[in-house]
Amino acid sequence: EVMGTVTVLNLAGDVVLSHPCTPGLSVAELRSKLPDPFMWELIWEGHPALRDEETAGQLGWSDAVTLSAVARSADYDAAIHALRGSEWSKAPPLEQNEVKRLCTRAQEILLAEPSLLTLEPPVVVSAHPTGHMKTLNYIFDTFGEPGGTVHLFLGNYVNRGKHSLEVFILLLSYKLKYPEQLHLLRGRYDCGNLGRIYGFYDQCKPRYGVKFWKTFVEVFNSLPIAAVVGSRIYCVSGGLSPSMRSLEDLRQLQRPTEVPDQGLLCDVLWSDPDALPGWQEIPKGVSYTYGPDIVEQFLRENELDFMVVGNQVVEDGYEVSGPRCTLFSVPDYCGEFNNRGAVLLLDENLERHFTVFAMADVERSR
Repeated sequence: EVMGTVTVLNLAGDVVLSHPCTPGLSVAELRSKLPDPFMWELIWEGHPALRDEETAGQLGWSDAVTLSAVARSADYDAAIHALRGSEWSKAPPLEQNEVKRLCTRAQEILLAEPSLLTLEPPVVVSAHPTGHMKTLNYIFDTFGEPGGTVHLFLGNYVNRGKHSLEVFILLLSYKLKYPEQLHLLRGRYDCGNLGRIYGFYDQCKPRYGVKFWKTFVEVFNSLPIAAVVGSRIYCVSGGLSPSMRSLEDLRQLQRPTEVPDQGLLCDVLWSDPDALPGWQEIPKGVSYTYGPDIVEQFLRENELDFMVVGNQVVEDGYEVSGPRCTLFSVPDYCGEFNNRGAVLLLDENLERHFTVFAMADVERSR
């Protein structure tokens, strides 16, 4: 018995598949008929009952999780292909309506995730891309793209570098296509206030206008805050907070939210590790530094072995100090530092493998 038609549209609204809907039809079967395995949702025509999840389950659609959604499918393969290509700097930007759909859907996916992610290894960890598109492409070239490799980024996607829009659009496109294999945490630069100061606003306004800059800020406000890999390794942009007693405090953080001037969220994005013991106020006036004793106490009380942070430039791309590592993945940062970049692979056994690279390596890769 045919109960209607399943119509799948791409981002432009073009029909890429129209298929009779029968009780035995599965989502997997539909996917096999698509010309490309792009990120998609379903628009139902001819049988409103199928929009109800309970009815859909009774009809055998057990692997469909968004049957109640009525939305256009999102095909971001074109954006990924353009920004990953050798001519990425010449790629035409997405249209305004495409950016709006990208950000709206990304925000839905991000808000469906907890504030504290729980991930299983192996995971490739990178930090601080801040608009450096060449380095981001080098990381994917070297360690594999999402779809074959699980990536965790520790925040700070925009500002400073000249290609913040390209970096963030590529990462969001991958997030929509591979939501379980690309994980994006929030960093101190991922907010509206700093975006106005350090370049993202100036890059966004000529292309999309102030309204769409605010749309990106809404996505920043929806990003998860921290992650624990393999139940043993804590990963975050900044670090710790005197307001945090346990990981449960992070789980309870509500999003979307702006970054306040003080408190738990401010601290885990802005605090920095230091050799001095205890908590020390940072001269710049935001948050604190935390000493080795604070790190050891936090890890012990939360049954963790190690922590990875990603806010500070370090000469060799990474710096290990006891059970804490600072990771920085952009070499020759902003042309102002003679540093190397590094990426951390946490393998199946949570063994740590660092890969260090120079800007010359990035330039040679394309």
